[in-house]
Amino acid sequence: MKDRVIIIGNAGAARECYWMLREILPKREDLVFGGFLAFEGFAGNLSDLAHFSLGSDDDYLSSPQDVFIIGIGLPALRLNAYHKWKERGGRFINLVHPTVIIRENAVVGEGNIFTKDTFVSCDVKIGHANYLNGTVIVGHDARIGDGNFFGTFSIILADACIGSGNSLGVHATVLPKAKIGDDNIIAPGAYVYKGCGDNCVMAGNPALKI
Repeated sequence: MKDRVIIIGNAGAARECYWMLREILPKREDLVFGGFLAFEGFAGNLSDLAHFSLGSDDDYLSSPQDVFIIGIGLPALRLNAYHKWKERGGRFINLVHPTVIIRENAVVGEGNIFTKDTFVSCDVKIGHANYLNGTVIVGHDARIGDGNFFGTFSIILADACIGSGNSLGVHATVLPKAKIGDDNIIAPGAYVYKGCGDNCVMAGNPALKI
């Protein structure tokens, strides 16, 4: 019996996940698409995909065949959705675009999304529920926690360490051995040389707390 892929989310990020999934399904005979769940009743916009809505995740009764993808961009909501459905026994899969390269000895958790042309180098460790949103580069020996969002063309260089719940803007760069804590916002185009603690907004070159 095929597993049924359920996308948690019902707005733009969820629609992007759906179209990427459409590219992958012809090569995965073990999977079929099941529909979208609004996370905690959020009134999103599925546009012409609205007929795939399964209602709110609070009302949904999952089956053993269900596997989940988190189609939500905001890190805090991604983490909430992941933990909520893990507590319910939900199974998560990684959504990986065919153009993505992940080195064999990289260690990757579950519930991650790797969109087009992303590259993950050797000896990298990536946690759960991260969203790498297009042409993201992760250098060797980097460490990444859970629930982060990486904007298009963001770069995490060798030995950098990133915690959980962070949002990196388009073209943000984390330089070698920099350490970023949890729940930070790294502005588009920022260059993070040394890092930051928790709950910071970092911008500029070099990136400074603002």
